[in-house]
Amino acid sequence: MKANRRGSPIDLLGAVSAACMVAFIGILCYVAAGDPRSRQLLTIVVTGLSAGGLILVRQLRKAANGLITSEARAQYAATHDPLTQLPNKTLLVDRLRLVAQRGAAGESGLPFGILCIGLDRHDEVNDVLGPDAADQVIVEIAARLGAVCKERDILARLADDVFALALFGATAATAEVVAGTIIGLLSAPYQASSGQAVITCSIGMRIPAREMADPVEQLRQAQIALSSARKRGGASFGVFDASMDQALKSRKALEVDLRRALAERALTMVYQPQVNSKGAMVGVEALMRWTTAERGVVPASTFVPLAESCGLSGALGRFALHQAFLDAKYWPGLKVAINVSGAQIRGGDLLPTLTALVAETGVNPQDFELEITEGVLLADEPDTYDTLHAVRKLGFSLSLDDFGTGYSSLSYLRRFPVDKIKIDRSFVLHLGKRPESTAIIQAIVDMAGALGLRVLAEGVETSDQVHRLIQTGCTHFQGYHFSEPVEARIIGDLLAGRSKLAA
Repeated sequence: MKANRRGSPIDLLGAVSAACMVAFIGILCYVAAGDPRSRQLLTIVVTGLSAGGLILVRQLRKAANGLITSEARAQYAATHDPLTQLPNKTLLVDRLRLVAQRGAAGESGLPFGILCIGLDRHDEVNDVLGPDAADQVIVEIAARLGAVCKERDILARLADDVFALALFGATAATAEVVAGTIIGLLSAPYQASSGQAVITCSIGMRIPAREMADPVEQLRQAQIALSSARKRGGASFGVFDASMDQALKSRKALEVDLRRALAERALTMVYQPQVNSKGAMVGVEALMRWTTAERGVVPASTFVPLAESCGLSGALGRFALHQAFLDAKYWPGLKVAINVSGAQIRGGDLLPTLTALVAETGVNPQDFELEITEGVLLADEPDTYDTLHAVRKLGFSLSLDDFGTGYSSLSYLRRFPVDKIKIDRSFVLHLGKRPESTAIIQAIVDMAGALGLRVLAEGVETSDQVHRLIQTGCTHFQGYHFSEPVEARIIGDLLAGRSKLAA
């Protein structure tokens, strides 16, 4: 975009200065007109002022040119990526809107499709080879992508690891060919100053259509398709369709509802009894439930991962801990197990949250057991190690949930302060049907005994399963054979003898 030099403030200032100088000279001429001896002096003064005026005007014009150059540089910086010098999102959208406007006006404006190209694991290049190498790889990627572009296509960089390519006049078939070519080109090794890097890319496509849709909307749809392609593990491309958009909107609406439910404390806690071999209740597991008027029951398998992906796991975890602490005040001595996510532990606020809630509710930490998954321990991060030991020091015990479905490593059972392991329901389900299930459970029970750990089998649904588990040495159980998850008041009735567990 060109600057208007004639209307610039500095040019106007120069014109005003020149006018003032002329006026001043005129006044001097008028004053000195009657004095012949002053004419010579006046001539010298006029000459000097004229020369000074010319110098001033030149300086002002030079400053004006500098301002124009500075404005141009600022405009360029605002519309281009500083590393690759490619257009950024702002300029890409502006250019595509111009094309769309021309097409709507019946002028020459070819329909365009958009490819969103996301780099897989580019962060690893930065972590392993350093930021300079990562920048070198980005520059090389821009060059490789540029080799695919035709003269009328537009290549842009949208973010650190995302590029966009607008293809003009391409069909759906040719767009897919281009996507496949790009995946092949970008997967070739990159030679940086500090070593070699190999990365892949995922591509989301909004294929060309005859209608001239809003470029921002087309770009959004291509990014949705990119997200879908990335979920497949990388080095693949996906084409946008309406179902992707609907799924995203539904997920966003669910997130909004979950935020509101947390703010209004509209979620509830239920508790599933844990029993010993004599059928006596020795503990409960706290489970969160969410029911809405519009959606009905929303499964925990839906809203818990959603909370983790949108930054609500901390709030969800605090709600569960707080409500379980309040309910458990009426069950002194009963062990209450509460699930704690890896995000809560890695977030760094689990320990202060537990400390604050214990002080607020006055509960005894020894009455509570925090359930974690194997994934938390497999990361083996120093902060996780310190947090779990600090939590154990507060008085809470730790249970390892779904044991047997992951790596089931002896090393982390010895390294971390785990008190109990829960045998996953998938092994209990096949007891008496698959010999390996009994063998696996027997091995887990024996290993736990050698390490001094308690064992509980979950998902127990039949008396035959109970009998077979007792034969392996497992003496604590949880499942629908004894009770479904129930409200807190029912647990109180069970403890008071007003209700009984199922036989």
